[in-house]
Amino acid sequence: MKTIGLAIFAMTLAAPLLAAGSCSAAGALAVGSTGNVIKDGIAMGDGFNYSSIQEAIDRALAECRKPGGAAVAALNNCMIVGTFTNQCDATALDPASGTPGAGWAIAEDQATAESRAIAACQATAGAGRRQFCKIMHSNCDTQQ
Repeated sequence: MKTIGLAIFAMTLAAPLLAAGSCSAAGALAVGSTGNVIKDGIAMGDGFNYSSIQEAIDRALAECRKPGGAAVAALNNCMIVGTFTNQCDATALDPASGTPGAGWAIAEDQATAESRAIAACQATAGAGRRQFCKIMHSNCDTQQ
């Protein structure tokens, strides 16, 4: 009897998660860095509004690894920093070359994600560069 009760309890907890996965949008955020943003830059990419987390992960990593403002070493270090469902992601940077300001966030809405990304950028930018942090991209999942 105790085993049946635990099984019913586990199914009750799992049912909303399974339902959410089958009809919700999926997203992922990837970041690549050598740890020296001043020297090597930082790479970021996301995938959103995908039907599965794996599709979102694949897209986020592909976007992160695209050649651009970061050194190849940073691109090669791209990794998933978070996945999400029906939420928003945002990235922020100090756009000047050779500056350390960078931040990202995942949150329940776009304004919160952007606010947290800016705060993270400002925390790494240094006193003389905090005011230059700006949102580079911000995207939200939606129900499919």
